[in-house]
Amino acid sequence: MVPDSLVGKYAWADEIEGWTVAVMRRRPVDEVVAIYGGDPSNPIGDVAFADMNDHRNVDTDELELFVQVLTYGEHTVTIEQHGWSGALPEIARRTSADSGWFFSVYWNIHAAGFVTQAIDGVITARFESLYPFGPEAEAWEVRPSWALGPEIDVQLAWQVDLALLEQQTGVEVEARWLREPLPTYRVPEPYWLYRGVAGADQP
Repeated sequence: MVPDSLVGKYAWADEIEGWTVAVMRRRPVDEVVAIYGGDPSNPIGDVAFADMNDHRNVDTDELELFVQVLTYGEHTVTIEQHGWSGALPEIARRTSADSGWFFSVYWNIHAAGFVTQAIDGVITARFESLYPFGPEAEAWEVRPSWALGPEIDVQLAWQVDLALLEQQTGVEVEARWLREPLPTYRVPEPYWLYRGVAGADQP
């Protein structure tokens, strides 16, 4: 399990009602955007996370999702406000292909958080923090050894997820990413995007 000091540093994230943040071995931004279903040649501009709703089309009832992409040293990071593309196993597989790796955390107000990890195109972790970090995994879960341990306080689940991300990737999720305008792209609903791929939502 992760140390309390690492968990506590992410208390700021409890204010986020829903998002997905993913860290992967550095890949070309255009390639990542395309895997997420966006048009790399047509960003909506540099937008701050908190201002995302300002770019939603008020004249339609259709679901609108966005992904922000930034290069962070030897890594590529994606951020989605109320989006879940980075939690889809098929996207994790594709962004980790060719000797890469991918790690994402997703939550909303109804879930304690999903963790998804892929290495070289294979899902190596997928579980929900709502359940104990123990050997009694749900049938659909994939839990590696680093995801085993005592049951966590549900109130700390989101913080634990981000601490796991940092522990496994070496990348600290930074609160400033939510304040700084970042390149942003419209993307389709991920299950619809990969509807023709068998097992796209399965580990």
